[in-house]
Amino acid sequence: MLDLGIIGFLNPWLLLGLMTLPVVWLILRITPPAPKKITFPALRLLLGLQGSSSKPQKTAWWLILLRILILMLLILALSEPVYAPIKRADNDYNTLVLVDNDWASTNSWPQQLGTLRSMLEQNKGSNKQFAFLATAKNETEHYNFSGFKSPENLLADIEQLSTIQSWSSNPQDALKGIEKQLEPYQPLKILWLSNGITSTSQTDETPELEIPFAISEIYLPPDDNLPLWITAVKPEQNGVTVTIERAFEQLETEERIAALSDKNEILASEKVTFNSGAKTVSTTLKMPNELYNKAKKVTVVGKSTAATTFLLDQSNYRFPVGILTAAGQQDNKSLLGEHYYLQRALGLFTDVRYGSIKELLSRELSTIIVTDKETIPVNDQETLSQWIDQGGLLLRFSGPNLAEKRDQFIPVPLRSGYRNLEGNLTWEQPLTLEDFDKNSPFFGLPQNPEITVSGQLLAQPTPELDSHTWARLQDGTPLITATNRGDGTIVLVHTSSNTRWSNLALSGSFVDILRRILQFGQGVGVTNATESKLPIHDVLDAYGNLIPVENSAITLDTVPKKPLQVQSIGPQNPPGYYGKNKRQKAINLAGNLPNVQKNYFRADNRHVYDSKRESPLQIPLFFMALVLFLLDQALTLWLRGLFPIAAIGKPIAVIALLLIPVALIPSHRATAQDINEPLDKKGIEATLNTYLAYIITGDNKVDADSHSGLAGLSLQLHRRTAVENVRVTGVDLDRDQISPYPFLYWPITAIQEPLTSRGKRQLNEYISNGGLILFDLREASSTLNSALGSQGNAQYLQMLTNEINIPQMEPVPAGHVITRSFYLLESFPGRNNNRDFWTESTDPYRNDGVARILIGSNDWSRAWAINGQGAPLYAMVRGGERQRELAYRFGINLVMYALTGNYKEDQVHIPHILERLGQ
Repeated sequence: MLDLGIIGFLNPWLLLGLMTLPVVWLILRITPPAPKKITFPALRLLLGLQGSSSKPQKTAWWLILLRILILMLLILALSEPVYAPIKRADNDYNTLVLVDNDWASTNSWPQQLGTLRSMLEQNKGSNKQFAFLATAKNETEHYNFSGFKSPENLLADIEQLSTIQSWSSNPQDALKGIEKQLEPYQPLKILWLSNGITSTSQTDETPELEIPFAISEIYLPPDDNLPLWITAVKPEQNGVTVTIERAFEQLETEERIAALSDKNEILASEKVTFNSGAKTVSTTLKMPNELYNKAKKVTVVGKSTAATTFLLDQSNYRFPVGILTAAGQQDNKSLLGEHYYLQRALGLFTDVRYGSIKELLSRELSTIIVTDKETIPVNDQETLSQWIDQGGLLLRFSGPNLAEKRDQFIPVPLRSGYRNLEGNLTWEQPLTLEDFDKNSPFFGLPQNPEITVSGQLLAQPTPELDSHTWARLQDGTPLITATNRGDGTIVLVHTSSNTRWSNLALSGSFVDILRRILQFGQGVGVTNATESKLPIHDVLDAYGNLIPVENSAITLDTVPKKPLQVQSIGPQNPPGYYGKNKRQKAINLAGNLPNVQKNYFRADNRHVYDSKRESPLQIPLFFMALVLFLLDQALTLWLRGLFPIAAIGKPIAVIALLLIPVALIPSHRATAQDINEPLDKKGIEATLNTYLAYIITGDNKVDADSHSGLAGLSLQLHRRTAVENVRVTGVDLDRDQISPYPFLYWPITAIQEPLTSRGKRQLNEYISNGGLILFDLREASSTLNSALGSQGNAQYLQMLTNEINIPQMEPVPAGHVITRSFYLLESFPGRNNNRDFWTESTDPYRNDGVARILIGSNDWSRAWAINGQGAPLYAMVRGGERQRELAYRFGINLVMYALTGNYKEDQVHIPHILERLGQ
């Protein structure tokens, strides 16, 4: 191939024919035109007389130029020119293709696979070898490596590429694992299909591949399509503060961050703006406690990935805390007040209330704190004891009063009196804290050597004391002890809540210690030795979607091997929920990512996905040559007098000759397509094969579910019917033509943009021509929405189809053709099983009685969805695998209805036809 920038030639040797153009010019120049015929009138004979000698007239220069141009166009067309050529593989090198397949590839995955397929198609017949290597480990902790093969054989293996993983990729580690396998194929070309970001150390801004290669090439997404991620989610007193980061800071963009419930209801949302030059932005989602504690996750709306979805467990929640006071008197006005430091530390992450036992328990409460100056009234002790047994947490602080007067709410037996380590009559010095034991809830907190304790209640030595001790002083005596009572917990801090006996309340560790203790007020916290490992319950996929799993082999070690050890995210510890009920713990990729930045890999050639599409110019050149040839014939006839165009003089003809080629040059400027224009390449492909198509909504997760769902339905069609090789594609109403597709699946979301005028025209024409559209609201029934005071996604459907010619709708009647087009069905379940399913009120005299619009809300795509191994991606809401089977049956009926119309309805006439044939 000869590459001349924006133009390339697949058969450049044919361009040698251009060298013959001067010879052709000379031949045409010396060859006179055919003699002009003149009518022989007698009188005109005298007028037409000329001299006795004459010379043959030469061919006009503009006619020679026209014929030279025709010949040049033919030579160029035969050399197979292409516009915006994609660079072919160098025949001197084998090629290794690195494919990023981690969470950041959710946006660019179709372009990555499309580029890989295109490259292999263009190199068919090459005698060199090609291989691909996935840069993220699969579930078995291996990198998917295809081995070196011919382009034809490797094309068949693309489907074996690992699905997108919900953890980070590591190209260097992937290459290191196959280093020996690459040696026989050197010299080697590296083609990196990147998702646009990479993980590097703080000092390494440019990633390097630690293997020898002869030439390198990289494909990247455009800057405005690079992924972003959540770096921190921090609970605050009035909500939660979320920080997100992006890889490219030169654009000004807007994003929306939302807190969602377990039913994906939006509890709070805020719009944030990345100013030009900014890489991070933060916002606070303000919510009251009751609403905040219903939040299940925080996500970036419309860009849901494993790194933009932060799962919340009970350790993130803000449960209100009550401080017992006598007659409601707060002791927080003075620096020596017992409530002063508690109020300021607890106020950073939860609500604090004051009152008596009765007043505090009149509202939802997780923890009651009792300081030394307060005593628990005898009349309230029974009520308090019952509340603790039901899961409450009682946190007590010590002092002289508790040393003199004990009660039943003490976790361990205490010695009489108290220990004073600071005074004129003691030789002892204030003590510091000992390192936290690995079984302590405080294990992992940084040790603060500045914390000292000068006063302490001493615990009575017993065999069980160690198991009840959470923190010790450096001499081994307990500082914090705890015991379980019923479903609740009693915790005693053996020093004061103010600065009388300790400076603990002045340290930054005080907030962290309180936060760890208060987790037990929600029934969570560090598990005991028998619960040191939690089995995975729900895994978070790359698209930020929770998938139930039943694989007890994947567990979470609740006790880190080292203090401050960061939880690594990978195949053995994927993001998601571990454990069940009150012991459930969330593990997130968001907030735990390594140093992420834009991929600045220094490659010999850098490309952007879809920045330019290769377009063959052979047919336009042949067409131009044909038009100019017809023009040449017309001008030749005119010169011979057989085609009179006297009104058009020679100058005008010459000007027209010069303007015609310019007008015929094809424009590659992107413009809106007309509805009646010829089909593009994608449309032609759809007419040659059977496709199931879905509308691209702009929500990556929803679009991925639609693709996986129709792929699962396609597999069932292949297994159960005569419909084979059904393919799946997504269509954009602004770019793609939808007329070739017999069926469109349209999931409705809240973030879809309003239809453009082109999209509306396409839809109206598609409906009028008999195309079938299934609108899926993907939600609870309208009855439940009404009870919740919400219109659900139905309101977004109404907005999207505001100017669309939607016919009159009615519930699907009994005996409708779609209930028996292949299977006999009484309902149409998906992942949900709502009875509301609407169809067009059919008219037997319009469109042959075949409905064009179907509307339901059963979330069919996620019921059909499968992964790369053919296993279901989602559990059914209810009904189990039997409901999934019915969902597949409905899908098959739907496709048969779209392909065959009302042929089942026509079968009612078969007995009469047979009767007549018999007669």
